[in-house]
Amino acid sequence: MMNTSASILHQPPLSHSQGIKEDAVLINNDIFMSIFSYLLKEDMDKIAQPNLIIGENGSGKTTLLKRMYFSIENSGKQLKPVFIDGKSLFSTDDIWKCCPLKDDSSRTVLLIDNIQYYFERTDNTEQYNLRGKLNKVGAPILIATADKVLPAFTRYESAFFEGFKISYIRPLVVTDYSMFVGHETDITRLKNLMSYLPKTPRSVQIAAKIIEDSASSEMDVMLLLDYFSFYYQAKYDGYVVQIQRILSAIARPENGVSLQEIRQMTGQDNGKISPYLKLMADRKIIDRTSQTQRGGIYTITDPLFKLWLQINA
Repeated sequence: MMNTSASILHQPPLSHSQGIKEDAVLINNDIFMSIFSYLLKEDMDKIAQPNLIIGENGSGKTTLLKRMYFSIENSGKQLKPVFIDGKSLFSTDDIWKCCPLKDDSSRTVLLIDNIQYYFERTDNTEQYNLRGKLNKVGAPILIATADKVLPAFTRYESAFFEGFKISYIRPLVVTDYSMFVGHETDITRLKNLMSYLPKTPRSVQIAAKIIEDSASSEMDVMLLLDYFSFYYQAKYDGYVVQIQRILSAIARPENGVSLQEIRQMTGQDNGKISPYLKLMADRKIIDRTSQTQRGGIYTITDPLFKLWLQINA
């Protein structure tokens, strides 16, 4: 019977002829060079510093790790890259079984994409187990990505408190957009669609494809809504009825609403509204502009979701 973990070790996650786009390489090159330079200088007989790359979905994290994989393979150094998709991780053993047997001639570099799945599925004891394994001379070097900073990275009592050197992928700015689209793309229309989307390479490519398929600038936003409609419907349906009711109220005005206005629109008192507002604010579904105890204006965080709610909810 084939040893599954062994077969994973000897197969690159992506053939070099696929998908490593020059635009994505350039946009995150500063992070790549910083980490790769560190790897090339790392002593085989030292405890390594784990690195964590934070970026939104579609920001190029996976491409960055894949570039790291092939660059390590071709570096001529005594390093052996292992690529792991974080969705497959439920324990420290799931990580460790992917590591090759101890070999004094090379050092493993663990490239874990979307490591947030591991941290969200395991407790602090399990995470201390991982840190203990990594915190040894010659142990694997961890380079990971996540879509956000988790409490497991920031709480004082957490196993990985101050355990990572963190790098942040910056959002794209308008002058970056041309790196991801053809010369024929209308940048004015692209900027308009990007005002509704996260500022990532994937968003730019989605927006450019919509413009290509759209009959006019007037149709662009409607096609964008159609593209995400299934996602937003599932998101909306997943909320409890009270959150649905409050979201529908907040989405109506263009510039947000106060608690008093939400009360008037829903016909409910503060006790039935405030706990849900706090829950949604904590989850970044809504924003509150004022930090004072009383007052403040509530708005939907995602402008495209707000537009979808105005039309559908």
